[in-house]
Amino acid sequence: MTYEQSTFERNLIGRRQALCTLAGITTAVAGIALVGVGTARAAGLSVDGGEEQSAANTVTAQEAVQQIEYDAATARELAMVEALIPAGLDMGSWSIEKVQAPRLGAIAVVMRTPSGDAFQVDMLRRDASAAGLADTKHFSLFIANSGDGSTSTDEWQARGVKVLAHHISRTERSGAPLPELMTFSQRERQHPFGNYGVLG
Repeated sequence: MTYEQSTFERNLIGRRQALCTLAGITTAVAGIALVGVGTARAAGLSVDGGEEQSAANTVTAQEAVQQIEYDAATARELAMVEALIPAGLDMGSWSIEKVQAPRLGAIAVVMRTPSGDAFQVDMLRRDASAAGLADTKHFSLFIANSGDGSTSTDEWQARGVKVLAHHISRTERSGAPLPELMTFSQRERQHPFGNYGVLG
């Protein structure tokens, strides 16, 4: 099982980390914050060995702090997700292939049926007005089949969702911190054109 961030988040983090690397932020950010220096500039060598400066290689102290805060928040979210759906979770005849960090208000889980068919489960905050295929105390689980409610649910997929809900319920009872998610209706309102799918 793998834990992943969304493609957008990975691209954002990759860009930021590249800037931080160029600026030597890993060693300079503490000093920058203390002396209040406005920017940290990275010097790169050109082909002929000379030095070049460009806006693309400039990272402000504020950007560095924001990146550190973003990375810390992402790490906390992933830790809560891993506690909720731990690696190596025994799902019996079903398996969990991938668990994504919260994105667009939900956690996407890619599961496989006993026959090996992949399907996506979206975990959102529980809402009495929109019950999921399986509900726990805090969450509702939905199969992401791009249907409007009229699409029939595969029986083996539905059983797998209920097994997953059972395991999540046990984690909830342990008192572990839980990720902040949206309800189904909140996600519809805030991300009406969101691309929720994670299957290739």
